[in-house]
Amino acid sequence: MSNIELTPDAQRRARVREAALDVFARYGFRRTSMADLAAAAGMSRPALYLLHPNKAAVFADLAGAMLEASFAAAVAAWPPGTPVGQGLAAALLAKDLGLFRLLAASPHGAEILSEGTALTMDLHADIEARFRALLIERLSAAGAGDAPALARMVTKAADGLKHAGGREADYVADINRLAALVARSA
Repeated sequence: MSNIELTPDAQRRARVREAALDVFARYGFRRTSMADLAAAAGMSRPALYLLHPNKAAVFADLAGAMLEASFAAAVAAWPPGTPVGQGLAAALLAKDLGLFRLLAASPHGAEILSEGTALTMDLHADIEARFRALLIERLSAAGAGDAPALARMVTKAADGLKHAGGREADYVADINRLAALVARSA
């Protein structure tokens, strides 16, 4: 945990993100209003509008924070020198399991995913590019041939598994199988 104190504005934004996570999961993107978000964050609508011009901006701020946190977790989960199968599974789960759980727990998961992808396409593309670079680095260090192609295939396969839905236990088992397959080819 960091010892850096947040400014009052940063504290309010963090409070809005925390509230927005719950509100979007409960009502979905379309049914959520700025009034819902403000009430959940314990502030007035005008105060919320000083931080974010609309709910799309609130969603983008939340998504950006979540994506950055998931990427940092993936990096931490696969330290250099960790065997490919173990490190890859840990990184994929650190990056995506939280989102899988959120989407599975909300009756609005598909809508949130659809709206979120459209609203935050650039954020997702940036995180995916950084994650692919991490995979290339770790796979290359392990001696994998054509690490860029392998990293591209892994990210697409993992994305498909994440969005396929189903039970969490099956998702985790599938990620572990994917990582084991990649480890055998690396």
